[in-house]
Amino acid sequence: MKKTLLLLSIGLITLTGCGNNRSARNEALDTEEIQYAMPTGKMHFEGHGDEKWFGYVALQGVRDYIANGVAQAHQFEDGYYLHTVNLNISPAPDGFFYEGWIVKGPSVISTGHLSNYFSDSRHALRFESDIDYTGHTKVVVTLEADDGNPAPDEHVAEGTLKKTVR
Repeated sequence: MKKTLLLLSIGLITLTGCGNNRSARNEALDTEEIQYAMPTGKMHFEGHGDEKWFGYVALQGVRDYIANGVAQAHQFEDGYYLHTVNLNISPAPDGFFYEGWIVKGPSVISTGHLSNYFSDSRHALRFESDIDYTGHTKVVVTLEADDGNPAPDEHVAEGTLKKTVR
């Protein structure tokens, strides 16, 4: 019993003796600035005026694809349309890429290739137009073979923009 008590006491003294000297490297932690996907309040875009229409959606993977993200669309006073997608999904295999689309019935508009600057799961897209696409509320991301075929291929993520009054 005395040996057990002595060992416990030594262990406790050892643990409490560490104090604030946890690392001899004396490192400072870096901070990371997080950009929120949805701005608060009505948006004003210099040169385009006040936001007249806003929609957003949480994107989800379809079938066996694991993906999540957010898409937003804005229409401004001068008719400028801005659509963005931020999607977390595994990088596309060699010879393939991800492409964004907005859909209204039979009208399917390509919003371009998603960028992947860090070769990880973070993909992004920014689409700008002078055409009013606020009726194109379905957002689709496809996996495309780099074969020159302009038609949409395999759906990997999708969602429907929800009009929001701010």
